[in-house]
Amino acid sequence: MSLSELQTYPFDYFEILKANNPAHYFKAVHVYKFNADEHRYLVTFEEYVYQVYVLHFCLEALQDNPNKFNILAHVGPVKAKKVIGTCVQIGLSIYAKNPLASFVFTAGPAADEFDLTNTKRFSVYTYFAEFFFNAEHFTHAFSREKESYLLLNKKYEQQDPDAMRKITDMLDLK
Repeated sequence: MSLSELQTYPFDYFEILKANNPAHYFKAVHVYKFNADEHRYLVTFEEYVYQVYVLHFCLEALQDNPNKFNILAHVGPVKAKKVIGTCVQIGLSIYAKNPLASFVFTAGPAADEFDLTNTKRFSVYTYFAEFFFNAEHFTHAFSREKESYLLLNKKYEQQDPDAMRKITDMLDLK
């Protein structure tokens, strides 16, 4: 399957929330929303220095819940694939605007999972990362212990050979 064959939902760019302290490593949050049949999703890409964007998404109705990223919608595999594909499309839209962008996602356990180092979510997200973010353009690095995955843009890495260490230290991904 190619990216063009992946079914996704239309999404809207909602807003950008800029950081109050420009000297800090955190720069902004880019907020997107989309409808997936009976659910509405909130997708954020936190922007940091080193051209890195951290993906988070949840049901919009849960946005004020402290466990919002650990609650599954149980929409079934077809809809889940479209939801994750939509997040990939949003990331690629950021990449189209910023060809030096790198991406990070975390995939913590769902509320009902007990094996915290081998979650279903991490396995699924890893598949999407490996399939849609070509190793020719991105260095793939992950930590099962932290349930984090870094897609380091090789163009940016050429400009800053120490980028991997800087990003993993900044976001505590080791």
